[in-house]
Amino acid sequence: MTISHVHCQVRDLAAAVAWFGDVCGISPSFRNDGLAVFPFDAFTLILDAASSDSAVTIGFNSHDCDADFAVMEKKGAQVLESPQDRPYGARVAYLRGPGALKVEIEQLLSPT
Repeated sequence: MTISHVHCQVRDLAAAVAWFGDVCGISPSFRNDGLAVFPFDAFTLILDAASSDSAVTIGFNSHDCDADFAVMEKKGAQVLESPQDRPYGARVAYLRGPGALKVEIEQLLSPT
């Protein structure tokens, strides 16, 4: 089996869709009052309208963590952790997403 999608619940679907559009520059391929579908190559993120928010971290691969972080911060994303090198070989930053979602930007570092 391979993973294909994940559902994240948000109390304010319209605000969550707007956040992904404004900060990440992505639009759903499908949207109605109950859900929004964001396809990413072989993976799909689905936001479901719900009475409570899911606490989920959504990780994005990056070729330049610092540049992607700066763009998202400039577009209004709230910083949780600025880019830092991690002992497991990645440069990682965290931003607050809509609802209880957290966005991770991860750049794999070349072995030295």
